[in-house]
Amino acid sequence: MSQRAQQSVFILSLSLAVAACSAGNGGTPGGGHSADGGGGALDGGSVTDDGGSVETPDGSTTPLEDGAVVTNPDGGGDPVDLGPTGCGPTEFCGNGVDDDCDGLADEGCGCLPGETQRCYVGSPGQAGRGVCVFGAQTCAGTSEFGTWGACTGSGAPQALDCTLPPGDYDCDGATDPGCACVPGATRSCYTGPAGTEGVGVCAPGTATCAVTATGADFGPCTGEITPSMELCNGADYDCDGLANSGCGCVIGTSRACYSGPAGTSGVGICRDGAQTCVAIAGGASWGACGGEVLPAADRCDGIDYQCTGSPGAGCVCLIGATRACYDGAAGTRGVGSCHDGVQTCVASGAGSDWAPSCAGQGLPGAEICGNALDDNCSGAADEGCGGTLTCPGDVTVPAGSPVSLSALGIGIASYSWRIVTGPTGGAGTSVWSPTPPTAATESFTPTIVGDYVIEVSGVDTYGRTITCRFMVSALPHGLRVEVSWDGTGDVDLHLHSGTTTPWFATNDCYYANTVSTWGAVLDFDNTSSSGPENIRMDAPALATGYTIGVHNYSGAAGRIATVKIFCGSTTSTVPTATYTSRALAGTSAGSASTNDFWKVARVTFTSASACTITAVNTYQASSTVTTAF
Repeated sequence: MSQRAQQSVFILSLSLAVAACSAGNGGTPGGGHSADGGGGALDGGSVTDDGGSVETPDGSTTPLEDGAVVTNPDGGGDPVDLGPTGCGPTEFCGNGVDDDCDGLADEGCGCLPGETQRCYVGSPGQAGRGVCVFGAQTCAGTSEFGTWGACTGSGAPQALDCTLPPGDYDCDGATDPGCACVPGATRSCYTGPAGTEGVGVCAPGTATCAVTATGADFGPCTGEITPSMELCNGADYDCDGLANSGCGCVIGTSRACYSGPAGTSGVGICRDGAQTCVAIAGGASWGACGGEVLPAADRCDGIDYQCTGSPGAGCVCLIGATRACYDGAAGTRGVGSCHDGVQTCVASGAGSDWAPSCAGQGLPGAEICGNALDDNCSGAADEGCGGTLTCPGDVTVPAGSPVSLSALGIGIASYSWRIVTGPTGGAGTSVWSPTPPTAATESFTPTIVGDYVIEVSGVDTYGRTITCRFMVSALPHGLRVEVSWDGTGDVDLHLHSGTTTPWFATNDCYYANTVSTWGAVLDFDNTSSSGPENIRMDAPALATGYTIGVHNYSGAAGRIATVKIFCGSTTSTVPTATYTSRALAGTSAGSASTNDFWKVARVTFTSASACTITAVNTYQASSTVTTAF
């Protein structure tokens, strides 16, 4: 017999011996187990299998239902119940199945080293069903006999996965139920009445696919909004396409309101109020009108309380207003101590009127001597008391000549004199003696022709000031020439006694020759502004031509000069002739040789009181007239 045949015989003997040992450990004597994980009838024993198969005497296999009992053909042995999973207390050798469910197949069973067989690790009742496929294991060892190694490549039950094709994934021998959806997938859902989805606030929700006991299906609809009762807040909660249906207004909104007469809102003090929409049973309604201002009785203070557009209608005056008032005799109002009072507008019945009293007015009273007041409002202070003062009468005097003025005072302690009005430059050129003029008698010399209004004041022993006024008329005589100009600068007046000698010499009366040997006198030289300057000849020679000149001496560029000429008259203050220059040319330097020298006119006396005047009206540089007439 060959070695190979001998090994086969030994293996068969070893298997029978192991089987016998297994029967002694709780199995059926002489029993066996099918190679596909089910129970098989060996030598008359029986095995209860969980869904496996049994090997029949002709070598074929028959699938077993869970919990079936397999009995050997010879009827020997008691049945062995493997339970619904097929797991039992005994490992059967030679079937490649983990009969005792300890994670090892055919452990402790003999084999020939290098030999392989199919195997399955797991519940025997699942071996070979669906995805629970058999793996393989190899006999390991170096001696004549070996042991079965680990089972690799066997399948195992899987969780339901609806993304995979239909099959038996739980290894129960039947195809798993179908899935309605893929777990985790979502879809839109809505359970509200038809026609309301997407209307108003109504919106669909989301259903999510989840694993169930029988497969997978979509769960409940979450997040959807279905019709509900209106909240009157501006949104369509019942999803009928009409927001706030059944509501009187939108809660929380406000609007203007006014309950006064038509046409009065916005007039005078009247103003709209506001009302807010509030919740009420079954809906919403506008609340009370708050803050409105309605017409009221007029207060006669200038404000339109009645909202008619005419404040103060029916009022005599505006309450609080005042006006001047006076109850004294005619002609005394505003005279002396008499003065207006104040009358105030006050409320009167439903309107207003002026108060009956005039507060603060000053009325005529008895004259009180010594208080320097016109107590009886007669126009004179302390009349009948203290001193008196009488002014001189109006007087005429030749211009440039002094006149004596005396004031007659009784009970007067002190005097003062002043020029109230006079001709241009007259006040500044007149001379008082003594000066200042505070004596009862004063000498007054007016230089400029014209009328002078003079006031004399006296203070009596009661301290009362008494004043009076009179006029002094300064009349021309002989030849008198005046010059004035329209602003700042130094303009000089010249009078020449002939036509053959240069200006600015002895025949020229001017600022350097104020008193000439031939009778002309320059009364004053104004060097700063406006003038006047005055040259006089009390006794001019007959038939002699006197020439009048005006010089832009300094700082008078652009000034316009005016010259007045008086010839002989002793009764009139009106000039015989008046001349006006052009705008004077020149620089600002004094005695500038290029500055204008204006030859104005030539005067020739035909008698002591008459003259002829011939206009010259020429302009030359001052340097020219210093060397020739």
